[in-house]
Amino acid sequence: MRRLLLTIAMTLLPWGVAQAQLPGNQVVGGQVHAALAQANPGGPWCFVGRGLSIFASANGSQAVISLPELFYFDGTTYYLLDGLSHLNFTSPTGGTIKFRYTDYPVAVTIPAFTNYSEVAGESPNLTVVNFSINFTNGTNSSNCTLPVTIKYEMN
Repeated sequence: MRRLLLTIAMTLLPWGVAQAQLPGNQVVGGQVHAALAQANPGGPWCFVGRGLSIFASANGSQAVISLPELFYFDGTTYYLLDGLSHLNFTSPTGGTIKFRYTDYPVAVTIPAFTNYSEVAGESPNLTVVNFSINFTNGTNSSNCTLPVTIKYEMN
């Protein structure tokens, strides 16, 4: 009976942190789902457009990702942040994302990301990546949290 309960527990309960579905040291392509976030009407907003994305993980703590169209408006200034970015993980579900364009303030070009997950898609070769980018220009009135969803396909 103990063996049966142990087998059931090992099958149903997650062990430690979730393991990545995307392969390491390999580039995979996918599609970003468009999203717009705005906490208050007339206030800051952020947007990611639909389009092609690539993902490559060098090791467990860093990954490279591309986003096709990404805007952050802090209430005064528009920031275009699309293109190649680096995810630097400080935990299994979060860290910082470094956008390549560096003439913007550091608070804008290296925001935190949270709620990172990789889950199986509707077919065996699909993986859905979700995370949120927490934009700010350094003031609470400029905050915008952008949910990002990307569906990657492995061949």
